[in-house]
Formats: sequence, structure tokens, C-alpha cells
Amino acid sequence: MIELTEMEQRFLKRVHKVTHFPWKNKVKAVDASGKAMRLSRATFERLRDDGILIRSSSDITSNTYKPINAPVTPEVGEVLSDA
Repeated sequence: MIELTEMEQRFLKRVHKVTHFPWKNKVKAVDASGKAMRLSRATFERLRDDGILIRSSSDITSNTYKPINAPVTPEVGEVLSDA
């Protein structure tokens, strides 16, 4: 079962998209208004591996991820429905 920390729950409520630059191994997250958000690579990898962030597009230098629309677990569904 996926257990989200309080910080991850707040992050998922605001995040609009996450961009991963594999060549630089950097992660950039923004909310709907374009304001930058903090996200560590470890948290990004955990959310991606758990299926909460899914890849929506990619190009030669970056991959773009968005939060899922359908909840993986009831806890994740509750967080995403509040957003």
C-alpha cells in the first residue's frame, strides 16, 4: 500500500507538471500558475515508481510527468480529489 507523507500530500494537491532532465539528472516541478515547486529526485522517483506520476510527453532532452487522474489507492484519491 502506498503511504504518502504530509509533504507529499501537499505537493500532489498543487503540482501541475514535473519535468525530468535525464542527462542532467535534474527535476523541475511547477504548479498550474507556473510557480516553481521544490521536489527532490528521490521523491520524484518514488512517486513515479508508485504510479502516481505518469509520463505525459517526452522529447530528446526531457520527460514531462503529470499526476494521475484515477487514484491508485483511496489515500491518493482523497489527496487528488481535494486539489
